Amino acid sequence: MLSKHERDMLAEIETALESADPELAEKFERFEGEPGWGLMRRVLVFTALTLTAMLSLLSLASGLVWTSAALGMITAAGAIAACFTGRRHEET
Repeated sequence: MLSKHERDMLAEIETALESADPELAEKFERFEGEPGWGLMRRVLVFTALTLTAMLSLLSLASGLVWTSAALGMITAAGAIAACFTGRRHEET
């Protein structure tokens, strides 16, 4: 993690570069953020967690208790990791 001083220095450098060559700055602004991938990643994670949870329930209904428990733990761990990853990206 960068300190406040380092972030301020980077912001100054970025401003200087943008004022020096606005066309180059416009080219890089297109790649900043990538909103399409964030949504796609969330959909894929949600789909994977849903499928794992459904498979866990099917295993439980079939009498495979240990398999169901393992899949349930994987689903829970994935959901917790997705929540913490989402929060970390929102803070930056």
